[in-house]
Amino acid sequence: MIQKQQMKVWMAAIGLSIMMLAFTGCGSGGGGVVNTITALLAQPANLTATSGDSQVSLSWTAVSGATSYNVYYGTTAGVTTTTGTKLANTATPQVITGLTNGTVYYFAVTSVNSAGESVITNVVSATPTAASSVKPAGIVASGGDGQITVSWSAVTGAASYNIYYGTSAGVTVTTGIKLANVTSPRVVTGLTNGTAYYFVVTAVTAGVESGVSSEKSAIPAATPQAPGSPTGRTVTSTVAGQMAVTWTQVVGATSYNVYYLQAGSQPTNAAVLATTPVSSAATSLNVSSLTSGATYYILVTAVNAAGESGTQTKAQAVTIL
Repeated sequence: MIQKQQMKVWMAAIGLSIMMLAFTGCGSGGGGVVNTITALLAQPANLTATSGDSQVSLSWTAVSGATSYNVYYGTTAGVTTTTGTKLANTATPQVITGLTNGTVYYFAVTSVNSAGESVITNVVSATPTAASSVKPAGIVASGGDGQITVSWSAVTGAASYNIYYGTSAGVTVTTGIKLANVTSPRVVTGLTNGTAYYFVVTAVTAGVESGVSSEKSAIPAATPQAPGSPTGRTVTSTVAGQMAVTWTQVVGATSYNVYYLQAGSQPTNAAVLATTPVSSAATSLNVSSLTSGATYYILVTAVNAAGESGTQTKAQAVTIL
Protein backbone atom coordinates (compact mmCIF):
# COMPACT_ATOMS: atom_id res chain seq x y z
CA MET A 1 0.00 0.00 0.00
CA ILE A 2 2.80 2.36 0.94
CA GLN A 3 4.62 1.55 -2.28
CA LYS A 4 1.53 2.44 -4.32
CA GLN A 5 1.24 5.78 -2.54
CA GLN A 6 4.92 6.56 -3.15
CA MET A 7 4.45 5.66 -6.82
CA LYS A 8 1.51 8.10 -7.07
CA VAL A 9 3.63 10.88 -5.52
CA TRP A 10 6.47 10.19 -7.96
CA MET A 11 4.13 10.18 -10.94
CA ALA A 12 2.57 13.46 -9.81
CA ALA A 13 6.00 15.06 -9.47
CA ILE A 14 7.00 13.87 -12.93
CA GLY A 15 3.77 15.19 -14.38
CA LEU A 16 4.29 18.58 -12.75
CA SER A 17 7.83 18.77 -14.14
CA ILE A 18 6.56 17.96 -17.64
CA MET A 19 3.89 20.65 -17.34
CA MET A 20 6.48 23.25 -16.19
CA LEU A 21 8.80 22.35 -19.06
CA ALA A 22 5.94 22.63 -21.53
CA PHE A 23 4.97 25.99 -20.07
CA THR A 24 8.48 27.41 -20.31
CA GLY A 25 8.74 26.06 -23.82
CA CYS A 26 5.74 28.10 -24.96
CA GLY A 27 6.34 31.64 -25.98
CA SER A 28 4.29 34.26 -27.69
CA GLY A 29 4.09 33.08 -31.23
CA GLY A 30 5.72 29.69 -31.11
CA GLY A 31 6.61 26.51 -29.28
CA GLY A 32 9.94 25.06 -28.36
CA VAL A 33 12.11 25.36 -25.31
CA VAL A 34 13.26 28.90 -24.65
CA ASN A 35 17.04 29.17 -24.23
CA THR A 36 18.80 32.18 -22.73
CA ILE A 37 21.62 32.86 -25.20
CA THR A 38 24.29 35.37 -24.42
CA ALA A 39 25.30 37.23 -27.57
CA LEU A 40 28.76 36.10 -28.66
CA LEU A 41 31.59 38.62 -28.78
CA ALA A 42 32.78 39.58 -32.21
CA GLN A 43 36.15 38.17 -33.17
CA PRO A 44 38.99 40.72 -33.47
CA ALA A 45 39.38 42.20 -36.96
CA ASN A 46 42.35 43.44 -38.96
CA LEU A 47 44.88 41.15 -37.30
CA THR A 48 48.42 41.90 -38.52
CA ALA A 49 51.81 40.46 -37.60
CA THR A 50 55.10 42.38 -37.98
CA SER A 51 58.45 40.61 -37.73
CA GLY A 52 61.18 41.80 -35.40
CA ASP A 53 64.40 40.48 -33.95
CA SER A 54 63.38 37.28 -32.07
CA GLN A 55 59.87 38.66 -31.78
CA VAL A 56 56.64 39.40 -33.62
CA SER A 57 54.36 42.37 -32.96
CA LEU A 58 50.63 41.68 -33.30
CA SER A 59 47.91 44.29 -33.61
CA TRP A 60 44.17 44.16 -34.18
CA THR A 61 41.08 46.32 -33.93
CA ALA A 62 39.59 46.49 -30.43
CA VAL A 63 36.24 44.71 -29.97
CA SER A 64 33.37 46.48 -28.22
CA GLY A 65 32.59 44.70 -24.96
CA ALA A 66 35.85 42.76 -24.80
CA THR A 67 37.77 42.94 -21.51
CA SER A 68 40.87 41.14 -22.80
CA TYR A 69 42.15 38.98 -25.63
CA ASN A 70 43.78 35.57 -25.97
CA VAL A 71 46.60 35.02 -28.45
CA TYR A 72 47.23 31.51 -29.82
CA TYR A 73 50.39 30.76 -31.78
CA GLY A 74 52.63 27.96 -33.00
CA THR A 75 54.96 26.89 -35.77
CA THR A 76 52.35 24.87 -37.64
CA ALA A 77 49.73 26.42 -39.92
CA GLY A 78 46.11 26.19 -38.83
CA VAL A 79 46.54 27.29 -35.23
CA THR A 80 43.44 26.70 -33.09
CA THR A 81 42.50 27.28 -29.45
CA THR A 82 43.48 23.68 -28.70
CA THR A 83 46.70 23.38 -30.71
CA GLY A 84 48.25 26.82 -30.19
CA THR A 85 50.36 28.13 -27.34
CA LYS A 86 48.02 30.43 -25.41
CA LEU A 87 48.82 33.92 -24.12
CA ALA A 88 45.87 35.07 -21.99
CA ASN A 89 44.79 38.55 -20.88
CA THR A 90 46.60 40.38 -23.69
CA ALA A 91 45.84 43.71 -25.34
CA THR A 92 46.56 45.28 -28.71
CA PRO A 93 49.32 45.77 -29.67
CA GLN A 94 51.00 42.66 -28.25
CA VAL A 95 54.68 41.78 -28.72
CA ILE A 96 55.52 38.05 -28.63
CA THR A 97 59.17 37.67 -27.60
CA GLY A 98 61.62 34.80 -27.26
CA LEU A 99 61.00 33.50 -30.79
CA THR A 100 63.53 31.86 -33.10
CA ASN A 101 64.77 33.97 -36.01
CA GLY A 102 64.12 32.33 -39.37
CA THR A 103 61.19 30.22 -38.13
CA VAL A 104 57.66 30.85 -39.42
CA TYR A 105 55.11 31.42 -36.64
CA TYR A 106 51.34 31.40 -37.02
CA PHE A 107 49.02 33.55 -34.90
CA ALA A 108 45.30 33.92 -34.17
CA VAL A 109 43.37 35.91 -31.56
CA THR A 110 40.07 35.71 -29.68
CA SER A 111 38.22 38.37 -27.68
CA VAL A 112 37.14 37.64 -24.12
CA ASN A 113 34.68 38.93 -21.52
CA SER A 114 32.76 37.49 -18.57
CA ALA A 115 30.38 35.68 -20.94
CA GLY A 116 33.13 33.71 -22.62
CA GLU A 117 35.48 33.70 -25.60
CA SER A 118 34.76 34.67 -29.20
CA VAL A 119 35.38 32.69 -32.34
CA ILE A 120 39.06 32.64 -33.29
CA THR A 121 40.33 34.95 -36.05
CA ASN A 122 41.89 33.92 -39.30
CA VAL A 123 45.52 32.86 -38.92
CA VAL A 124 48.33 35.25 -39.88
CA SER A 125 52.03 34.42 -40.03
CA ALA A 126 55.37 36.15 -39.60
CA THR A 127 59.03 35.14 -39.51
CA PRO A 128 61.24 36.76 -36.86
CA THR A 129 64.48 38.05 -38.39
CA ALA A 130 67.53 39.75 -36.95
CA ALA A 131 66.98 43.49 -36.85
CA SER A 132 68.48 45.59 -39.60
CA SER A 133 71.49 47.55 -38.45
CA VAL A 134 70.33 50.52 -40.54
CA LYS A 135 68.17 52.72 -38.33
CA PRO A 136 66.56 55.97 -39.50
CA ALA A 137 68.80 58.96 -38.83
CA GLY A 138 68.44 62.73 -38.92
CA ILE A 139 65.28 62.68 -36.79
CA VAL A 140 63.71 66.13 -36.35
CA ALA A 141 60.61 66.92 -34.26
CA SER A 142 58.98 70.35 -34.57
CA GLY A 143 56.05 71.50 -32.43
CA GLY A 144 52.93 73.22 -33.74
CA ASP A 145 49.45 73.96 -32.43
CA GLY A 146 48.24 70.62 -31.03
CA GLN A 147 50.63 68.72 -33.27
CA ILE A 148 54.26 67.80 -33.92
CA THR A 149 55.90 67.22 -37.29
CA VAL A 150 58.42 64.37 -37.33
CA SER A 151 60.87 63.94 -40.21
CA TRP A 152 63.90 61.76 -40.90
CA SER A 153 66.37 60.73 -43.59
CA ALA A 154 65.36 57.90 -45.92
CA VAL A 155 66.82 54.42 -45.34
CA THR A 156 67.92 52.61 -48.51
CA GLY A 157 65.60 49.69 -49.23
CA ALA A 158 63.02 50.58 -46.58
CA ALA A 159 59.43 49.93 -47.67
CA SER A 160 57.89 51.93 -44.83
CA TYR A 161 58.53 53.40 -41.40
CA ASN A 162 56.93 53.21 -37.96
CA ILE A 163 56.80 56.03 -35.42
CA TYR A 164 56.58 55.31 -31.68
CA TYR A 165 55.89 58.12 -29.24
CA GLY A 166 54.86 58.94 -25.70
CA THR A 167 55.08 61.55 -22.97
CA SER A 168 58.02 59.93 -21.14
CA ALA A 169 61.61 59.74 -22.33
CA GLY A 170 62.97 56.34 -23.34
CA VAL A 171 60.25 55.35 -25.83
CA THR A 172 60.46 51.76 -27.14
CA VAL A 173 58.41 49.66 -29.56
CA THR A 174 56.56 48.14 -26.59
CA THR A 175 55.91 51.31 -24.56
CA GLY A 176 55.26 53.84 -27.34
CA ILE A 177 52.09 54.63 -29.24
CA LYS A 178 52.63 53.19 -32.72
CA LEU A 179 51.94 54.89 -36.03
CA ALA A 180 52.54 52.27 -38.70
CA ASN A 181 53.37 52.57 -42.41
CA VAL A 182 54.23 56.26 -42.28
CA THR A 183 56.49 58.37 -44.48
CA SER A 184 58.62 61.43 -43.78
CA PRO A 185 57.53 64.03 -42.86
CA ARG A 186 54.63 62.90 -40.67
CA VAL A 187 52.36 65.27 -38.75
CA VAL A 188 51.21 63.74 -35.46
CA THR A 189 47.98 65.46 -34.44
CA GLY A 190 45.65 65.45 -31.43
CA LEU A 191 48.42 66.34 -28.98
CA THR A 192 48.21 68.50 -25.86
CA ASN A 193 49.84 71.92 -26.05
CA GLY A 194 52.51 72.40 -23.41
CA THR A 195 53.20 68.67 -22.97
CA ALA A 196 56.55 67.22 -24.02
CA TYR A 197 56.35 64.27 -26.45
CA TYR A 198 59.19 61.89 -27.28
CA PHE A 199 59.60 60.15 -30.66
CA VAL A 200 61.62 57.31 -32.19
CA VAL A 201 61.39 55.92 -35.73
CA THR A 202 62.05 52.45 -37.19
CA ALA A 203 62.49 51.35 -40.80
CA VAL A 204 60.73 48.27 -42.21
CA THR A 205 62.77 46.51 -44.89
CA ALA A 206 61.59 43.23 -46.47
CA GLY A 207 59.07 42.86 -43.65
CA VAL A 208 61.73 43.26 -40.94
CA GLU A 209 61.66 46.20 -38.54
CA SER A 210 64.94 47.89 -37.64
CA GLY A 211 65.99 49.01 -34.22
CA VAL A 212 64.75 52.38 -33.04
CA SER A 213 66.37 55.67 -34.02
CA SER A 214 67.77 58.17 -31.58
CA GLU A 215 65.00 59.83 -29.60
CA LYS A 216 63.80 63.35 -30.29
CA SER A 217 61.29 65.45 -28.39
CA ALA A 218 59.11 68.48 -29.00
CA ILE A 219 56.34 70.43 -27.25
CA PRO A 220 53.20 71.38 -29.18
CA ALA A 221 52.16 75.00 -28.62
CA ALA A 222 49.81 77.51 -30.15
CA THR A 223 52.80 79.83 -30.45
CA PRO A 224 56.10 77.94 -30.85
CA GLN A 225 58.63 78.75 -28.15
CA ALA A 226 62.41 78.83 -28.48
CA PRO A 227 64.06 75.94 -26.61
CA GLY A 228 65.93 76.26 -23.35
CA SER A 229 69.71 76.31 -23.03
CA PRO A 230 71.56 72.98 -23.25
CA THR A 231 73.01 71.72 -19.98
CA GLY A 232 75.39 68.94 -19.04
CA ARG A 233 78.02 70.13 -21.51
CA THR A 234 81.37 68.30 -21.57
CA VAL A 235 84.38 69.01 -23.79
CA THR A 236 87.36 66.66 -24.11
CA SER A 237 90.38 66.28 -26.38
CA THR A 238 91.78 62.77 -26.58
CA VAL A 239 92.86 62.79 -30.23
CA ALA A 240 95.47 65.19 -31.64
CA GLY A 241 93.85 68.21 -33.30
CA GLN A 242 90.31 67.20 -32.26
CA MET A 243 87.76 67.81 -29.53
CA ALA A 244 84.54 66.01 -28.59
CA VAL A 245 81.60 68.05 -27.30
CA THR A 246 78.52 66.48 -25.65
CA TRP A 247 75.46 67.93 -23.90
CA THR A 248 72.03 66.98 -22.60
CA GLN A 249 69.06 66.87 -24.96
CA VAL A 250 66.74 69.87 -24.73
CA VAL A 251 62.99 69.28 -25.02
CA GLY A 252 61.66 71.00 -28.14
CA ALA A 253 65.05 71.41 -29.82
CA THR A 254 65.40 70.23 -33.40
CA SER A 255 69.15 70.86 -33.67
CA TYR A 256 72.06 72.45 -31.84
CA ASN A 257 74.78 74.99 -32.65
CA VAL A 258 78.31 74.57 -31.33
CA TYR A 259 80.40 77.77 -31.22
CA TYR A 260 84.15 77.66 -30.51
CA LEU A 261 86.91 80.28 -30.41
CA GLN A 262 90.65 79.93 -30.00
CA ALA A 263 91.85 82.42 -27.35
CA GLY A 264 94.60 82.91 -24.82
CA SER A 265 92.21 83.84 -22.01
CA GLN A 266 88.52 83.63 -21.17
CA PRO A 267 86.60 85.54 -23.90
CA THR A 268 83.13 87.02 -23.54
CA ASN A 269 80.18 84.91 -24.64
CA ALA A 270 79.47 87.51 -27.31
CA ALA A 271 82.92 86.96 -28.81
CA VAL A 272 82.41 83.19 -28.95
CA LEU A 273 78.91 83.58 -30.43
CA ALA A 274 80.34 85.82 -33.15
CA THR A 275 82.09 82.79 -34.68
CA THR A 276 80.45 80.56 -37.28
CA PRO A 277 78.73 77.65 -35.51
CA VAL A 278 78.77 73.99 -36.45
CA SER A 279 75.28 72.45 -36.42
CA SER A 280 74.46 69.05 -34.94
CA ALA A 281 71.21 67.09 -34.97
CA ALA A 282 72.50 64.90 -32.15
CA THR A 283 73.65 65.80 -28.64
CA SER A 284 77.31 65.33 -29.51
CA LEU A 285 79.81 66.67 -32.02
CA ASN A 286 83.43 65.92 -32.96
CA VAL A 287 85.40 68.88 -34.27
CA SER A 288 88.70 68.31 -36.09
CA SER A 289 91.44 70.38 -37.77
CA LEU A 290 92.17 72.28 -34.55
CA THR A 291 95.55 73.56 -33.42
CA SER A 292 97.34 71.16 -31.08
CA GLY A 293 98.34 72.82 -27.80
CA ALA A 294 95.91 75.73 -28.30
CA THR A 295 93.04 76.56 -25.94
CA TYR A 296 89.52 76.81 -27.34
CA TYR A 297 86.37 78.13 -25.65
CA ILE A 298 83.06 76.43 -26.44
CA LEU A 299 79.35 77.36 -26.21
CA VAL A 300 76.32 75.27 -27.23
CA THR A 301 72.83 76.54 -28.09
CA ALA A 302 69.58 74.76 -28.94
CA VAL A 303 67.51 75.58 -32.04
CA ASN A 304 63.95 75.04 -33.26
CA ALA A 305 61.51 76.76 -35.61
CA ALA A 306 60.91 79.53 -33.07
CA GLY A 307 64.57 80.45 -32.81
CA GLU A 308 67.78 79.82 -30.88
CA SER A 309 68.21 79.43 -27.14
CA GLY A 310 70.43 81.42 -24.88
CA THR A 311 73.78 80.07 -23.74
CA GLN A 312 75.26 78.59 -20.65
CA THR A 313 76.74 81.12 -18.25
CA LYS A 314 80.34 80.74 -19.33
CA ALA A 315 82.21 79.35 -22.34
CA GLN A 316 84.05 76.14 -21.47
CA ALA A 317 87.78 75.87 -22.14
CA VAL A 318 89.68 72.87 -23.51
CA THR A 319 93.31 72.51 -24.52
CA ILE A 320 93.68 70.50 -27.70
CA LEU A 321 95.92 67.44 -27.57
